Amino acid sequence: MTPATRPTTQRSPIRFQPGWLTAWVGLLVILFLVPTLLLAWAQRESRRLEKQSWEATLDPSTPDPGFDQAANVSTDNARLVKIGFYLETMEGLSLHDSRWKGVLDVWCRWQDDPDAPGGADFDPFAHLIAVNGTITDRKILHELHESGEHFVLQRITVEYTKTFRIVNFPLDRHLLMASFENSDHPREDLLFVADQAASAVSRRVAMTGYQIVRFNAVENPHSYQTSRGLPGVAPTERGTFSQPRFAIIINRAGWGLFFKMFQALFVAVSVALLACFIKPIHVDPRFGLGVGALFAAVANSYLAGSYVPDTSEFSLADVVNLLGIGTILLTLTQSTISLWVYESLGNRPLSRRLDRVSFWTILSGFVGSMALILAGAVSHA
Repeated sequence: MTPATRPTTQRSPIRFQPGWLTAWVGLLVILFLVPTLLLAWAQRESRRLEKQSWEATLDPSTPDPGFDQAANVSTDNARLVKIGFYLETMEGLSLHDSRWKGVLDVWCRWQDDPDAPGGADFDPFAHLIAVNGTITDRKILHELHESGEHFVLQRITVEYTKTFRIVNFPLDRHLLMASFENSDHPREDLLFVADQAASAVSRRVAMTGYQIVRFNAVENPHSYQTSRGLPGVAPTERGTFSQPRFAIIINRAGWGLFFKMFQALFVAVSVALLACFIKPIHVDPRFGLGVGALFAAVANSYLAGSYVPDTSEFSLADVVNLLGIGTILLTLTQSTISLWVYESLGNRPLSRRLDRVSFWTILSGFVGSMALILAGAVSHA
């Protein structure tokens, strides 16, 4: 028998049980659903705790989150000074450097009381300091002293250190707190009263990427955990001071930064999914698309990390990048299985069906996971 007439033997395709493809789809659903629910819950819980923390910070009757209750001191004999704030400009805000800088008009109004601490020459601005910040410049804009009534308005440039929480970045919001304290007079001698009616924010204030949604002037007691070595005072005695605060809540303006940060990632995931329409035996384009998309996703994660400080917190940006990288990895895994079914098992119809089903399942899983995570990130619970 000549080679031309020699019968060829064809390997019959190995058939799988009908539930094999269903099991694969079920595995994909689990791989998307379980981490997504946990991550979405973490984003929503971060929003809830954030709101709870802000309410406690702005409530004079409750201690600041993470701090002990301030010592209870009598203010019956304290000199009352009305203080108000007007945010003139916001000169800088940097999440990466954990700082923000602004210019505030601060005014104080008080009455003569020779018997009160400080005497007739009392000046509330004399020992006014910025808590967690530095006053870099100040000048008097206006002062009035008539018939025992005193009013002084100063323009103060101040730079604050702020630990920004980045769990919801780049759909984040923050509480900026301009806090002051008179270091020479404890709360039993000097009590600031917030001028809530007149405190405001200039319409000229603009911050790149953020908008002001709320502001409030409050006064909170603040106790130190030591006497700070004051002569004649017990080392464990807690000095309590009146702390006027101007709280400003800012919110990320729109979704522009989000889409600019992740447009390359979304394209990379789309390119990786296109591999499902290429025959598995065409190895170079089939796997080359996924590998190229994976490198693009990793590069995007480094770009997102440059916006925020080095911290152990897992931000929304990290979650989105992880979802994209995981999705691309699934497409590469699916291509490997499809190649094995097509080439090693010789079951081409099953390979084609696996590709089509996997494409729609992975695409739906990515889109659905993204929607759930973003819903948790923008929740105001």
